[in-house]
Amino acid sequence: MQAFAGFHRAAVGSVPVLWRHDARFKTFRLALLLRRPLDGRAAARALLPDLLLQGTARDPSRSALMRRMESLYGGFAVPAVSKHGETHVLQATADSVAGQFLPDGPDQMRACLALLADILHRPRLDGAGFPADVFAREQKNQANAVRAEFDDKATYARRQALALACEGEPMAIPEHGGLPAILVLKREDPERARQDFLVRGQALLMAMGALPDDLLDTVAGWLADLPAPAPEPVPDAVVVPPRPRRATLERADIQQSKLVMVFRFPPASRTAWPARRLFANLLGGGPHARLFKEVREKRSLAYSIAAGVDHHKGLLTIAAGLDETAADTVEALVHAEIANLQAGRFAATELQTAKAGIVSGLTAVDDSIAARLTFTFERWLEGVDREPAAQAQVYAEVAAPAVAAAGAGLWLDHVYLLAPASTKETS
Repeated sequence: MQAFAGFHRAAVGSVPVLWRHDARFKTFRLALLLRRPLDGRAAARALLPDLLLQGTARDPSRSALMRRMESLYGGFAVPAVSKHGETHVLQATADSVAGQFLPDGPDQMRACLALLADILHRPRLDGAGFPADVFAREQKNQANAVRAEFDDKATYARRQALALACEGEPMAIPEHGGLPAILVLKREDPERARQDFLVRGQALLMAMGALPDDLLDTVAGWLADLPAPAPEPVPDAVVVPPRPRRATLERADIQQSKLVMVFRFPPASRTAWPARRLFANLLGGGPHARLFKEVREKRSLAYSIAAGVDHHKGLLTIAAGLDETAADTVEALVHAEIANLQAGRFAATELQTAKAGIVSGLTAVDDSIAARLTFTFERWLEGVDREPAAQAQVYAEVAAPAVAAAGAGLWLDHVYLLAPASTKETS
């Protein structure tokens, strides 16, 4: 039998299936993941989960759907949409206590999957789209949620920085599609997005926990109840050649400025990313990191500062909360610390701490079904057949010269500063 990242592996028609029996759990989780390129349909896709949970042909209201879930002893079936680099993923999840641990031993797997099939394949529709009143309410709620993003200045600044740095690329599209796109949606658009996901989505089915012995047969019958798939390939992320640094200043009625620097790594194989993640962790991965100690603790130039990577797109972002007057100095210090790391000017203890932070997270992955499925999905996208313990060992074995070399070719694409409308700031 084939295997991948510690899971059994098989194919049901065109859909790859990964599953793992784990006797430690009395529950199971099954997730169907469908990937499509991130594009102008993002707003319709992002609205889809909320609409699907408003009822099905069998349970034509949200309350009826919730009552059906309650009958499953706390089991649930839910859809969600997320952004992974320049792709959009619809994840449909069923989660429940396994039937053998319940009175009379109900077939929880089939019951949960039947509910999930109704949500995905037989939603409550009115003709070619969702009911007008339901659609209008959820569209309004989504628009209000996007408007409220400005209240979280760090999230808002990061979205703005990515939109500007990646203008013209799919990466510039926010997970929710953006307010203008939400406001012009028609009630038929999310239904088209649903059909597109189910038919053209690049699929992966995953399951873990207290699984039935006939899982593959059960899954085969469930997939046969969905539309016949005709999956389309997902293109690689857009690669931009180095260009001169660009900068944007936006002013608003705020007190604390937000600085976001967007760097790009040159294209590299998947084997480069453990060292690149360690490079980013050394730079801005927490209180142990260079930027926190140098910029915040030593020089008191920022209230907060951290680095993060998006390996799907190949980005490194530095985000800081600071006074506007400190922005240029902080940018210069970021460049200086990057140069130090590229030259290998860091202590062995620094690298050990950076590794420990990543490895400790990996050691906890197997304690949660949801975390292990997420980990395995990421390895599937990378094409890396590796379990959490093996992944931790990879990080443990990365040598200092490899970490230094991981920063080679890193270049600054865009600097975004969200600053007060008045030049006078208060803390």
